[in-house]
Amino acid sequence: AAGLQVTREVAQSQPARPWFAIGGIDLERLPEVLDAGATRVAVVRAITKASDPRAAAAALKTPLPA
Repeated sequence: AAGLQVTREVAQSQPARPWFAIGGIDLERLPEVLDAGATRVAVVRAITKASDPRAAAAALKTPLPA
């Protein structure tokens, strides 16, 4: 996994194309990813493994920029 340092570097480079942080992101880890500069994330396991996937998706969406 690339990790938060790569996320910081990509965010600081201000790429012209949209990009997504992906991998190991869950509700607990999301603030770190956003603090590193990600504005878009892709999550799978945090939703598919949740007992209530709809609630998990809503909780993950709330802190994201509009």
